[in-house]
Amino acid sequence: MRFLIVIVLIFSFASGCTLKTSDDTGQVTAEKKPRIPSSDELKASVLNYDLANKDIEEMEKLLEEIDKDLNRPNITEEDIRRGWYTGSEEDKKYGTPSSWIWVDDGSDSHWISPNILEDADKTEDEVLCTSTAGMYILSCVDSESVDCQYVPQSECQCIKGSVWYENQGCILVDEEGEFVVIFDSELRRGWYEGLPNEKKLNTPSNWIWVEGGQHSRWQNTNSQ
Repeated sequence: MRFLIVIVLIFSFASGCTLKTSDDTGQVTAEKKPRIPSSDELKASVLNYDLANKDIEEMEKLLEEIDKDLNRPNITEEDIRRGWYTGSEEDKKYGTPSSWIWVDDGSDSHWISPNILEDADKTEDEVLCTSTAGMYILSCVDSESVDCQYVPQSECQCIKGSVWYENQGCILVDEEGEFVVIFDSELRRGWYEGLPNEKKLNTPSNWIWVEGGQHSRWQNTNSQ
């Protein structure tokens, strides 16, 4: 009887081992070996990752620009009529015409229409011309004023003995046609005698002509 029990136990153990081995063998057979990507696939994957990151960066920059546009003030009708508004280069208002330029002038820096700059130049030329005894001819090409003339361009006609010099007016010339330059001693003194058409080259812009008969002179506004 004991012998029979032993045989049954041996048979049961052997059967269990066989089934387990079969199960283990089946499990191993069912599993697949992972495939290693090729070098080309890896490169493509990295490239796609870089492109995705680049797209994200560009999108973030675009969102930042949109946020700036939404938060910056709009240009006003008054700004447009005036032709300028004060502000730094970063203070450009939304809607500012693309033709406007930023002028760096310290605390007075501003965005301005080039048309205003041209008008300012013309006005300055006219003032320089008339203050040095010249006659300013306004071209109808530059203005619709009733005083304009049908000439190619606006210009200053200086009195004989003086010649137009850009940003200085009608400047005195010698017999050889050379510009007469202000002396250092005259600069230190703050004046020199002369008529309106006898302004010397490099006379400071803050000097004015003061009428005084035979003693009329060009002098520093700070001089007495």
